[in-house]
Amino acid sequence: MRIRTATPADADEMVQVRTASWRAAYEGLVDADVLAGLPDEASERYVRYLAQKRPLETEFVAEKGPYVIGFASFTWDRDETDEDGAGPGTPGLVQSIYVHPDHWSRGAGRALMNQGVRWLAEQGFAPVRVWIMEGSEISRRFYERYGFESDGARKTMELSGATIPCERLTLKGA
Repeated sequence: MRIRTATPADADEMVQVRTASWRAAYEGLVDADVLAGLPDEASERYVRYLAQKRPLETEFVAEKGPYVIGFASFTWDRDETDEDGAGPGTPGLVQSIYVHPDHWSRGAGRALMNQGVRWLAEQGFAPVRVWIMEGSEISRRFYERYGFESDGARKTMELSGATIPCERLTLKGA
């Protein structure tokens, strides 16, 4: 397995990984129609997004052979400040991390997280945080095994008209 920076050429495989991961991890938490309607191809907008150079954001992919089996996005915590205020001392954020369910529990998620936490530290972003859907035991187990713990913060997110309650976790010692 190899971890590298994502490119626009990875966009379709990244979307396919995210869709498969959502369908496996969030069944029963997210409306079945929403899960069924998730795309299998990247939008032109997403391809352009991956092509942009953004100094305060990064995406990594995990490859096994010629295939993308996972990806993760890291940035600053936008709940704390806007882009102009982001910099050393600003909390970092695991914006997303997805591994195809066929590759769960084989080290890809940990490898992506290791690379992302290292990148966040290089930017001076600390502590490292992540938002998870309340009730997502798959997500909770992954993050807790890595060293995250609940810090008590909660918010709701909107997804296709549904309100999703979320909980924030913070990486211990980071």
